[in-house]
Amino acid sequence: MNNRELKTIIKMFEASSLSKIRLVKEDVTIELEKPTEQQVIKQTVEPRASTQQEQATREIKQAPKQSNYTLVQAPLVGTYYEAQAPDQPPFVREGQQVKQGDTLFIIEAMKVMNEIAAPKDGTIKKIHVNNGDMVMYDQIVMEID
Repeated sequence: MNNRELKTIIKMFEASSLSKIRLVKEDVTIELEKPTEQQVIKQTVEPRASTQQEQATREIKQAPKQSNYTLVQAPLVGTYYEAQAPDQPPFVREGQQVKQGDTLFIIEAMKVMNEIAAPKDGTIKKIHVNNGDMVMYDQIVMEID
C-alpha cells in the first residue's frame, strides 16, 4: 500500500459517518478511529497533558538561536529503537562521541528496520524520545553538537 492509497482511505474515513474501521490488505493492517462525543467533551473539560513531541518541540524553540547543534529528525514515521535488540546496549547515549555514518538509532516502519546514521562527527547533546516511542516524519529525535 502506498502513501496515495493511504491518504485516500483516511479522507474517505473522515468524510464517512463511521466511528471506527479496520482494514487488512496483504501484510498491512490499518486501524482508524474517530473520537466519540464523550471523548471530545472530556478533552474540552480536562486539559490534556503535553505529549513528548510537543515538549521536545517547545524545548527546541526555546533553545538559544546561536547554538550550532545539528538536529537529527525522523526521516519516516515509525517506532524508535535505541538498540539493535532489546538485550543489546543503545547505539548512543547523551554525551557520547559519534562519527559521521555511525548508527544512531533504528526506526521500524512496516516491519522494516531502518538504521539512521549520524550526519556529522560530534557529541550527542540530547535525545528527545524514549525507546519504543512512535515518531512522526521530521520529528526531532536528537541533537548533535
